[in-house]
Amino acid sequence: MRIKNWLIAALFLVSPSLYAHTGGHIDHSLMSGLLHPLTGIDHLLVLIAVGLIAAKQGGKALFAFPAVFFGLMAAGALFNAYGVQIPFVESLLALSVAAFGLLVSIGQRQRSKILFLGVSFFAVFHGYAHAAEIPTDSSAVQYFSALMLMSLVICASGCVVGLTTGKRINYLFSLICLSSGLYYLAAG
Repeated sequence: MRIKNWLIAALFLVSPSLYAHTGGHIDHSLMSGLLHPLTGIDHLLVLIAVGLIAAKQGGKALFAFPAVFFGLMAAGALFNAYGVQIPFVESLLALSVAAFGLLVSIGQRQRSKILFLGVSFFAVFHGYAHAAEIPTDSSAVQYFSALMLMSLVICASGCVVGLTTGKRINYLFSLICLSSGLYYLAAG
């Protein structure tokens, strides 16, 4: 069974689109904004991790954790829109994948809440990178709204998985996140 889990992780790592921030989108429509979060494993892993962490906390955190993350992601997009320069964004995104992977594995609720607030600052870099890829000839508001909607769907999927599965899935997901983040850091 362990070999099967590592094979799944390896398939994630050999994805043809390791980073979603490749700089090029052919379609400049609403559909492009909806599809963008699905084009890179870094987006998927972090958004699912936010959902898993929120589900593990339960209660108000089920809504509060994603709200904090998406609020900070929107702030990052505004930084980009106002021309604030953030160096090493791709490295920070890779680091965020590893950090959220570690956070998924933490069992203590109180410690997890505090760490979530600290790790959520990475959402700023995700929002910044998303905004950097808004096609110039499209509506930024429409594109980013669609992107945020799909991101919310992915995050909600993580919540559902977290609420309906056990610790084993969290552990496997944590390993995938952590190894992917470390791989991206080494490759970047």
